[in-house]
Amino acid sequence: MPIKIIKMRRFFVFLPLLLFPFMLGAQETITVMQYNLLQYGNYQSGFAECFETNNNTQRKDECIRTLLDYVKPDIFTVCEFGSKPQLQVDFMRHNLNVGDINYWKTDNAINYANSSIINHIFYDSRKMELKKHVALRTSPRDTDVYELYLKTPELLAGDTIKLVCIVSHPKAGQSYEVDRLATMSMVMNYVEAHYANENVLIMGDFNMYRASESGYQLLTRTYSHNESLFVDPLARTGGVGEWNNNPQFAPFHTQSTRRYSNECFSSGGLDDRFDFILMSDEIYMGFNKIKYINNSYYAVGNDGNHFDQSIDQNGNSSVPPEVAEALFDASDHLPVTMTLSVYAQWDVEEIGARDFKVYPNPTNGVITVETVQDEATEYRITNVLGQTLMTGTFNNQTGQIDVSELPDGLYIVNINGLISKFVKATGRR
Repeated sequence: MPIKIIKMRRFFVFLPLLLFPFMLGAQETITVMQYNLLQYGNYQSGFAECFETNNNTQRKDECIRTLLDYVKPDIFTVCEFGSKPQLQVDFMRHNLNVGDINYWKTDNAINYANSSIINHIFYDSRKMELKKHVALRTSPRDTDVYELYLKTPELLAGDTIKLVCIVSHPKAGQSYEVDRLATMSMVMNYVEAHYANENVLIMGDFNMYRASESGYQLLTRTYSHNESLFVDPLARTGGVGEWNNNPQFAPFHTQSTRRYSNECFSSGGLDDRFDFILMSDEIYMGFNKIKYINNSYYAVGNDGNHFDQSIDQNGNSSVPPEVAEALFDASDHLPVTMTLSVYAQWDVEEIGARDFKVYPNPTNGVITVETVQDEATEYRITNVLGQTLMTGTFNNQTGQIDVSELPDGLYIVNINGLISKFVKATGRR
């Protein structure tokens, strides 16, 4: 069973302002970056022949500093990080808290699986603080759940804006789809039990070869978990499908950065989309004061022109030469990044809930909408990608809408700019 190892007091109202010299304002941003560091500091033989000669930690640090300076993340999550405790200390000193910078923090590792490679999170403590860290006992590596609160002015009044980051690195290989599904099932069960309808990101090297894979479907399109759904930022831009070794998905691939292997790095050039940051629909829609900034998600260094090629082959049109070189030398994966807006004084779901209600939820066919307005009310129903599926008008404060023809899933009701959500689930009342 997962074990909580950190708890912090919730009585934020008593904390003086001087404890938070830097705070997120009413509309600030948070940049998140996820990166597979390829056996960072872990020299070993076996599946990956990674040694100091072909995966030198000092050179990797130089590359990581270049990438951090280029992306400037506020949250930096990683996988394939060596499990020796001293590595974490050295990584912070060499790459994050450098010179006059001293605000990056992390947390002690949990390693129930006793794996040689683990996940980590690093975060800007001026903007957020870690409240809790839980490790789920997935195989072959733990999945880490980090619960952060954002340092906004509302925090001093006791209003916590929460952001949960889940870092997962399920088993690699075409024949291990069932294992990856087991990992994602445990994640979804945990999210449903503890973070339903909250701001959640799940990220990592998922090792999934296509969108039809059962683990990906469970995260993004299966409605066995009525209150939990993850949205792929690339669903609207063509990045979802049969991406394995498919040139149609060249702008979205994240692995491998090299055409030829050095025994540690995988070879073949960019031809797979393994690395992800997916977001709960609450973040996608901006229900809980954090909202995804459209089109801010991308794989750093992927210019769409390096299918089956090394990332720096014949130049790279998306990043400076030194960044392309750093991507080539640091790992056989590309980092992925996204940016979130923080609306510290705005909550669409709370406003919507006060002005209209939608029930039953979940529904199997007909929803009732109650408003406080006497005039004719226009409504619009969309899916989580913002695509309009139904429109109409009702003339009283209470109206009924037949949604029986919609597929099972999560939907948004928009009335005069206010929004609420409901789940269509066959067999539910």
